[in-house]
Amino acid sequence: MDYLQLGLTFLAILVAIYYLSTRNQKLLKRHGIVHIPPTPFFGNLGPLVRRQCHMEDVIQRIYDLDPDAKYVGMYEFTTPLIIIRDPELIKTIGVKEITNFTNHRPFVDVGVDPMLGEVLFAMQGDRWREHRTMLTTLFTSSKIKSMFVLMSDCAKRFADYLSKVDREIEMKSVLTRYTNDVIARCVYGISVDSVNEPENIFYKYGQVASQLATFKQNLMIFVHRNSPRLARLLNLKILPDHIEKFFYRLVVDTIEARRKEGVHGSDMLQQLMDMQSRKKEFEGKKGMAVSEIANHAFSFFFGSVDTMATQISLIAHMLAVNPDVQQRLQEEIDEVLSASEEQAGYDVIQEMKYLDAVMSEAMRYHPILLFVDRVCGETFELPPALPGARPFKLERGMNIWFPVKAIHHDPKYFENPEKFDPDRFLRDGKSIASSGAYMPFGMGPRKCIGSRFALTEMKILLFNILAVCSFKVGSKTMVPLKFKEGVFNPVAKNGFWLKIEPRENSSYGDVGSSS
Repeated sequence: MDYLQLGLTFLAILVAIYYLSTRNQKLLKRHGIVHIPPTPFFGNLGPLVRRQCHMEDVIQRIYDLDPDAKYVGMYEFTTPLIIIRDPELIKTIGVKEITNFTNHRPFVDVGVDPMLGEVLFAMQGDRWREHRTMLTTLFTSSKIKSMFVLMSDCAKRFADYLSKVDREIEMKSVLTRYTNDVIARCVYGISVDSVNEPENIFYKYGQVASQLATFKQNLMIFVHRNSPRLARLLNLKILPDHIEKFFYRLVVDTIEARRKEGVHGSDMLQQLMDMQSRKKEFEGKKGMAVSEIANHAFSFFFGSVDTMATQISLIAHMLAVNPDVQQRLQEEIDEVLSASEEQAGYDVIQEMKYLDAVMSEAMRYHPILLFVDRVCGETFELPPALPGARPFKLERGMNIWFPVKAIHHDPKYFENPEKFDPDRFLRDGKSIASSGAYMPFGMGPRKCIGSRFALTEMKILLFNILAVCSFKVGSKTMVPLKFKEGVFNPVAKNGFWLKIEPRENSSYGDVGSSS
């Protein structure tokens, strides 16, 4: 082959790559949907890939294109998608039309990553409905109340640790020890003390399993999402084999030991075992296989440890930079401790109105989810995005996003949205919750199944910590908080650094009663 042929071949390859990467990038323009013109291959994510901004900035820029539009368009690399801006339309899609918008876009190929690909979030269609129906029973108020003492033990131990710190620390790294121990106790029935013994194998392996915020992992997830065949060909396994085997054997060994010794635990693993043995309760359905039990247990771990540590870090940051809110919350905590003879059980914690308002406002201001996605099941017609525009037909397989944080900061739906104001939830909490504009755990039947568990886990920890400590802005605290460029998750650019200051004359007692 001479140089001319070689050059022509190379040129043909480039033209083919260009064509393949741009063939879908005219759809939004053709239908008159407001969007930012995409670049070949990268779509609207070029600045993210070049690590010039965070995903939050990408979505916000597109969201702000037209404040009157019900929806706008975006290109996730070569894939066109619709960003829904109207809360009423979000409720229609996320609740009323759930049968047509049941699924998330797959983020991992189950053939390559079987355990990660079988978490509840990744399940689709009837399989998701069947398993969600079964798993919903694990998160009733009575079940969470029965695990409250387990959470409280972990929370009190962590608060005791913080009360002796009296220095500036990176909150996320230490909070993963608490969230890890809660899941170890409440899901797997294992007692570990990662606060004081962070070298234990459950915590070490758990950190590898639950953190998907590196650039490499984001790139691998992109390949899985956009080219499953290539992911299978390259065997791009996100969850390492030894981690997957560890969590699988942990469940298998625990089940075998309990059945052999006649032990009945009070954790979620035991409830999953009980489900397996009650096949008749699920008409015509087979009981869950051991591999499914292991996958569901891992699902709770994967969906909780890192995300909850991040969310609590964000809440702690907001309290540190809003000391008046923190003081008011501590006054409520002190009153509760005084009135309950220094014991605060599940029901007491749930009835704390200002604590609930602070949590709700913090999750509005800094939601862990930047967006929620859905995949269109069958052709669905969206109303015109703007007056005078034409309706738009979503075709089967097309993606839509609910831009959670952008809507949470839209002055149309939240007065003075950049102000951290828990009182807005004391005044209008019920109307906000039903508005379609507040989605810290998602929307509709597909929202996070463990939201009540997560709220309890966070509330009991904040109660324990703020009873004995205060969060303060330190020399390393970034104000305002900025997120690391090039990633989807809310990872603080320089870490979640705060100063921990023990409270003087604290009337802290035993917080752990289930009553």
